[in-house]
Amino acid sequence: MIDSHCHLDSCKNDDAADSSLKAMVTVGTSLERSINSLAIANNYPNVWLAVGIHPNNASDAKDAKIRQGIEKLATNDTVVGIGETGFDNYWDDETFETQAEAFIWQAELAKKLDKALILHIRDKQGKEDASLLAMKMIRESGVSRGILHCFNGHEGLLKIGLEQNWMISFAGNLSYKKASELHKAAQIIPQEYLMLETDSPYLAPVPKRGKRNTPAYVRHTAAFLAELRGESLAEVEAYTDANAIKVYKLPI
Repeated sequence: MIDSHCHLDSCKNDDAADSSLKAMVTVGTSLERSINSLAIANNYPNVWLAVGIHPNNASDAKDAKIRQGIEKLATNDTVVGIGETGFDNYWDDETFETQAEAFIWQAELAKKLDKALILHIRDKQGKEDASLLAMKMIRESGVSRGILHCFNGHEGLLKIGLEQNWMISFAGNLSYKKASELHKAAQIIPQEYLMLETDSPYLAPVPKRGKRNTPAYVRHTAAFLAELRGESLAEVEAYTDANAIKVYKLPI
């Protein structure tokens, strides 16, 4: 099985890079963390990575040296994605204007290097500003190989994502009882657009909710998705793995 999005540099357990998984993509959120993630990926044959600047660190992308550092890392053969970039006003750490500038730079880098673009979207509770801006920016970006990471259930965002042939990736919160919008979306998305992730060490799925998440727990989310869609676990594993391999161009 494949965990299409995790943060191994934040996982404290030594066995987080699970050898039983076919592949993991560990994601950098700053230049320092991208460098650390590359070191981890170089130590494990089943780990690849994405490098980039998280929207809550978007001001970093104004620094030419940081941009140059990310751009240099991105040419490494182990790097299969750019990001996670995106839009987040949950914490109000960065303005949308700064996040949009960082997104445009990373989108252009992904296109230039022919790598997948990973998009993070998190709205302030009860709002949809980040999702609406993401819809606009996806349309304008011209990126044809993208991932809506840890999909938030927004209907308009799903529509735009599918129109642009982006992958829709679900994390452990899909398994939460009250996540009705996620359940509804996961039931209707065609198989060829679905992926699974853990976002480790965050968002552990049921029955591990409340514990520190780890890539191996992607199997619990897969089992929940299979039950939700009325499919076998083997079928879900086969198509979500195939989609991750396709979007990231994993050499496996």
